[in-house]
Amino acid sequence: MWPRWVRLISTLWVAFDSKKRKSVDYLWVLIILLLGPLLLPIYIATRPLLKNEKRPNCLIWNLIVAIENITLWLVGLAVAAVFVENVTMPKNKDVAEVKRAEIKAGSFLGLILFIILAGLEKTGFEAFKSYIEKKYFKL
Repeated sequence: MWPRWVRLISTLWVAFDSKKRKSVDYLWVLIILLLGPLLLPIYIATRPLLKNEKRPNCLIWNLIVAIENITLWLVGLAVAAVFVENVTMPKNKDVAEVKRAEIKAGSFLGLILFIILAGLEKTGFEAFKSYIEKKYFKL
């Protein structure tokens, strides 16, 4: 089950995105509200294009690209949630002060590591995507 706030953010994004594309699709808004971001890649792969936007005419490739984007955002949200929870940890008599400091330091290190690795992943995937689209889809 997705957290309510993730479903709400996903639903609002779909509503605003479809409005921006001048095709408010209440069915997609309802689907994302009920099922959460699970079906977001399908929406992204099949949504109408903007004026200067290009997309290969291959549903499978568009789904792969959308899944990569959604996965990175969801993992980023999870990292942010864990970071905030660990950094704002209230004083607990069962956890020593040194242990709390270790948890906070580990959270900062984890956040920095995630940012670096996410940047490398995004850069590598964009290069791969560009190569595939030039070679096979002639974009």
